[in-house]
Amino acid sequence: MVEESQANQNNDKQQSEDSNNSLNLALVGGVVGAGVGLLASPETGKKVCTRIGQSSVVKGAGREIRRTAQDIITEQMMNAFRQNASGYISKYAGGLLGKGKENEEEKAAEKGKSDFQEQYEELKEENNNLNENLQRIEEKLNALLEASSKK
Repeated sequence: MVEESQANQNNDKQQSEDSNNSLNLALVGGVVGAGVGLLASPETGKKVCTRIGQSSVVKGAGREIRRTAQDIITEQMMNAFRQNASGYISKYAGGLLGKGKENEEEKAAEKGKSDFQEQYEELKEENNNLNENLQRIEEKLNALLEASSKK
């Protein structure tokens, strides 16, 4: 018996909730229908739209939407600009570093050439000195041979 009374109470609650939902839906439908009816008639629709447009709430909402849109667009533009700028900077820096490397390589090659040239000149000079010393030694040996052959 207790179970039957609880079941009846649950059914009553559900029916009251359904009737409340139905009543709410009927009110919403009536308001929407009235709104559509007002906007559908030419003169009344223009007056309603003008009043809505002049409403401070709608104007404030419009300003907020505009600010939000401007902030979003500005942020997107800044991100795009940063990406493009960083790409150009990295390309430019890469070009400079590439040129710097080439210049360093050229300088190293020139330095290597100049070092090689200096070593070559030093060896050439040393060779000339050795040749002069050999000629003197030869002259002395020839002089010794002549002196020994005369005796």
